[in-house]
Amino acid sequence: MIMKFVKILPLLCMVMASTAQADNLVDRLNQVDQGLQSAQNAVNSTQNSIRDGQNRIDNTQRSIDEIKDGTYVENRVNNKVRNTKRRAVDNLIQRSNNAIRKATNTY
Repeated sequence: MIMKFVKILPLLCMVMASTAQADNLVDRLNQVDQGLQSAQNAVNSTQNSIRDGQNRIDNTQRSIDEIKDGTYVENRVNNKVRNTKRRAVDNLIQRSNNAIRKATNTY
């Protein structure tokens, strides 16, 4: 019985060592993955900041051009009317959907 155990002991040690190494490798890969995700999030955040800044510049330039052309107020009023109409339609759709849900008792 002891002889069998002595024969299996090196194999058992090798399996335990390789399991520990595999666990360590998995932990390191998870750390690397988290680092890469953090770097990717930082890049995406920077790109969004640049895009937002460019949008602000474009909007300001468009407003300046509209003021020079004398169409600034007209365009703002048109945008306000369009947004008000859109909100009214969206609210009407939402109310009708809610009424349908109540009538059919499905939520």
